[in-house]
Amino acid sequence: MRNVYWNGQLVMRRAHAPMLFAEYKDGFGGNCYRDWKDIRTPIFSLPAVQNQLGVNPDPNTPAAVTSCDRSDQPTQSYGTCPFALNTPGYTCANGVTIEDLGDSVRLTTQYIADWYMYSSRFVFYADGRMQPSFGFGNRNGTFNEVTHWHHNYWRFEFDIDGLGNNVVSIDNADQSIEFSDLRSAGGGIGGGPRTWSVRNAVSGNGYRFVPGANDYAFQANESGRDFHTVDFMATKAHVGEYGDTPSYDLFDCEMHKDNLVNGESIANTNQALYYHVSVRDTTANSWPPGCSGGNCLPQDSMVCKKAGPTLVPIGPWADYIFANGFDILVPGAHL
Repeated sequence: MRNVYWNGQLVMRRAHAPMLFAEYKDGFGGNCYRDWKDIRTPIFSLPAVQNQLGVNPDPNTPAAVTSCDRSDQPTQSYGTCPFALNTPGYTCANGVTIEDLGDSVRLTTQYIADWYMYSSRFVFYADGRMQPSFGFGNRNGTFNEVTHWHHNYWRFEFDIDGLGNNVVSIDNADQSIEFSDLRSAGGGIGGGPRTWSVRNAVSGNGYRFVPGANDYAFQANESGRDFHTVDFMATKAHVGEYGDTPSYDLFDCEMHKDNLVNGESIANTNQALYYHVSVRDTTANSWPPGCSGGNCLPQDSMVCKKAGPTLVPIGPWADYIFANGFDILVPGAHL
C-alpha cells in the first residue's frame, strides 16, 4: 500500500510485509527458510464490476477465496485455485481482489513459495480502522509431519498529516529512542493487552496498534531457536532500508533485529514500525516438547491460521467520528 489517506488526510506513505519466514522444530524437515513473496498465485473470486463503492453487497455472494480460507481440515490439502470448489461465475485469477463490503473495502492477494501459499489482506473501514491480516497455508502437504512455525513482519511508514514529526508510544508512554517490544511482558502466549501508537506531535492525530486475538495465540520465540524474539519494533526510517538485511538469502532464518533497532532517535521524525505475527502448524505426538499420547496437542498442520492487528485512529480525527455518532469497534481484538 502506498499513500494511504483517510477522509482526505494522509495516514501512511507505505505499508508492506517485507519479511517472511518458516522454521521447523529442532531443525528437522526443511530446517528453516526466509520465504519469498514475488510469485503470485490465483484467488477464486467473482469478477464483478460496479460503478461506485459504498453500495451494500449481496449478502449471498461468497467472498473471494484463498487457500487459507479453504483450508480447515487437519491433514487435508485443497491444492491450488479453485481449491476443490465449484462456485458458478467464479474464476481463478492472479492479482488483487477489491471487495466492497458496504462499510469497508477489502483487498486480498495471495503468494506461493514452493509448498506454502500465503494470503495477504487489508481491510479499510469508513470509521478509519485498518485491519491487515496474513494467512499461512500449505499447498500440497509437504512437511505436514513436522511441527513448524511461520512468521510475518509488516512494515508501516506513517506520515500523519504529512508533517513528518511523528511520535511513537508504548501504551501511552512516548519513546524517544528506537525500541523492540513483546505483546506479553513475560514473552509467553496470552498476556497483554499491549498496544503501540504513532501520532503527529502537532495535530495529535494518530493510530494505535491493537493486537488481534490470534496474535496472542503463539509467542515470538516458541521454537526456542532464537530466530524471532520480538513482536514490535519502532525504528528510524531510512531510504532503501526495508528490512533487517539488504541481501536476500533463502537460508538466513533469523530476523536480525539489531540491524534495525540500534539506538537511533525516533522523536519527532519519520519512523518505520514493524509488527510481527507467528503461527504454529502442529503435528501429532509432537507438541508440547516431550509430550506423549493424550498429553500432545492434536494435529492441525493443514488448518490455515490467520493473524494480524487492528489499527485504530486516535486523537482529534477519531474524536470527530465519535462526536458524529460512529462507534469504532475492533472485532476479536484485545482492548
